[in-house]
Amino acid sequence: MKKRLLIIVSLAVASVMLFSACGANNSGAAPSDPVVAASDGNAAASESAAADSGGEAAASDGQYENPGYGYPVGDFSEPVTISMTVLDAEKTGNTARDKWLFDQFNIKFELIPVTWGDWLEKVRVMVAGDDIPDILWWDMKINHTAEFRSWAQAGAFREIGDTAAYPNLQALREKTVSMEKMLTVDGKLYGWSANRNNPDWLDNAYYPMFAYRRDWAQALNMYKEGDQYTWAEVLAMIDAVKQQDPNGNGAGNTFGMVSETWAFPGVYMSILDYSETQDSYVKDASGKYTPYFTTDAFRQELKFLADLYRGGYIWKDQIAISGSEGLDNFKAGRAFMYLGNNSPDWFSGQYASWVETGSIDSPDALAPMIIFGPVTNTRFTLVQTEDYWTVANFSHNVDDKKYERILQLWDWYASEDGRAYRVSGIPGVDYERVSDTDINILWTKTADGLYDSPYRDTANNFATPPCLVPSPNEGTNMTGYNAFEKIFEFIQTSPDYFVRPLNWDLNTFNGEQFSQYGSFSSERDEFIKTVLASSDDVDSMLDQWLGEMAPKWGPVAAELDEQLK
Repeated sequence: MKKRLLIIVSLAVASVMLFSACGANNSGAAPSDPVVAASDGNAAASESAAADSGGEAAASDGQYENPGYGYPVGDFSEPVTISMTVLDAEKTGNTARDKWLFDQFNIKFELIPVTWGDWLEKVRVMVAGDDIPDILWWDMKINHTAEFRSWAQAGAFREIGDTAAYPNLQALREKTVSMEKMLTVDGKLYGWSANRNNPDWLDNAYYPMFAYRRDWAQALNMYKEGDQYTWAEVLAMIDAVKQQDPNGNGAGNTFGMVSETWAFPGVYMSILDYSETQDSYVKDASGKYTPYFTTDAFRQELKFLADLYRGGYIWKDQIAISGSEGLDNFKAGRAFMYLGNNSPDWFSGQYASWVETGSIDSPDALAPMIIFGPVTNTRFTLVQTEDYWTVANFSHNVDDKKYERILQLWDWYASEDGRAYRVSGIPGVDYERVSDTDINILWTKTADGLYDSPYRDTANNFATPPCLVPSPNEGTNMTGYNAFEKIFEFIQTSPDYFVRPLNWDLNTFNGEQFSQYGSFSSERDEFIKTVLASSDDVDSMLDQWLGEMAPKWGPVAAELDEQLK
């Protein structure tokens, strides 16, 4: 048995009379004096939490008469211990907020540490050795579907049965496509995907887009209102930035575009408008499957990227790096543009750190940008991703008592009271409720108007499995969202906003050839880099490579033609 980090929680088993929003207690007995929101044990936990967090429980202002708000409802009289894989285990389970939650649900967690570097490998070892924790939480991607299904069919996981008794979970189950397309095996659900809770208008797109130094564009008199540019305008700005060196880096030390390692070279091509789809395999004119890299659209994207790189618009070392050097250059003021998953929350974090370190004077200096595709000069393209982040499976050894307690906890996490807890913390200590859907956070604020959270530098990852908390919310640093105001307006109103859709059926196909070889993405990316580093004719290089690859992808395409209609 692997060494586990045990969170010791003192539980008052005899005092579990918790109140719902309507005043009923957990046991179903008549409610006690409504002034008392919890049992003696829970009141003690709240007093302790108030002391630990540096605050006091706030009195109600009378606008929302519900002294029992925020508390879970259910029979939690028997203590339960749950084991679970968790990121940042050393930062988890030690706050007043955590202790309050564990007391409410009469639960302990045994946390099994994982890191980004070893997460998938640890999961595979656990499954192979039948040493799965009660909750196997992991960063399952869509391309892991075949592997997951083989584990489920081998009996590794407990089925997640009818969830009608858990209305918040049931609602998530009905809207989360990945549960049906990925996690259902032989008609049975064997995993729960944490729904991203994105607004409908975003269409589950992620943010493969550029951040740029707006202040440099303004200094060069090339800034456009709304941060919306054509590629021709972008290249002209990069030429001017490199020539005029607005940050004073010295000749040759200012770069055009840099990116995350994972974003190069593929993401540069994915945001262009040469095609409606970029699935790993597409159907040709005859209706047969062929790799996307055999299409004319891929050829045009490759030529466009080669022109960017060979023309010096992309940092020359981007082709060889393996770490964070791209972002490091951007933060250091040596690069004009940075490509990554640059979401509003990412921008909020960057603004805080850049201003604090003096890299920029104000958030106005750094902005997200819309770049219209080179074909239309009007269309802005994002890419659809999975509707979830992370998956949780139950070990086949999980008994009924644990199973029920987990679902009770998850259903509460997915409720409005659970959302308030995850946004802030303890009811009456960290927040007060002002309506059925709104809360007032009771923390003090810093000089820049942001909440001074008592839970800074802690983690709460055991709350992730049922769903993510919608953003923005009452606790969100809004600077990043404010920067996206014009972009969000464009996304919601312009017919030129396009989301390249995720092909669920193709990506979850588990044919033998497809599962083993896929789209040959590693070979494709290495070939692209070879093209970029060369001065040879792109068409000739691509034609030769396609001839070499045809025998490899042929069996995969034949399998798709036969089995995926």
